[in-house]
Amino acid sequence: MRYYETLYILNPEYEQERIDNILKEVEEEASKFSKVINHSVWNKKRLAYPVDNHKYGFYVLLQFESEDQGSLISFDNYLKLNKFILRYQNVRLDAQPEKIEVDDIMKTSKAKQIIENSQENIETEKTSDENKNKDAEEATETVEEETSA
Repeated sequence: MRYYETLYILNPEYEQERIDNILKEVEEEASKFSKVINHSVWNKKRLAYPVDNHKYGFYVLLQFESEDQGSLISFDNYLKLNKFILRYQNVRLDAQPEKIEVDDIMKTSKAKQIIENSQENIETEKTSDENKNKDAEEATETVEEETSA
């Protein structure tokens, strides 16, 4: 058996229900050719550089075992073509990852808390960006008024 790990990033503006549906779809796709070991939401984190005009993203880790290389290539294509996934990376692991037992209630409440916090941060960030744009426009208008006078 070969063990793999896929880390993928989701759009930070999605609501809880949509994220749950995406997680189920990705897990179902991986289950077609492999046995899923772990699938968990890491957290919302700041991206190193903007991706599709997003500064943040939800990081999700998927660990699975498989022997079928052809199916792994089709899974790679699925991730590449999935419009909900901003970026992804597949890595082959040397050893079997440990199974993480997460209580479903804790998983759901933690994910909800992460999403609520991220939506507040995104709104705050948009407001600050709008304020910066307004300040820049006001400064430009002031300069234009001074030069025309």
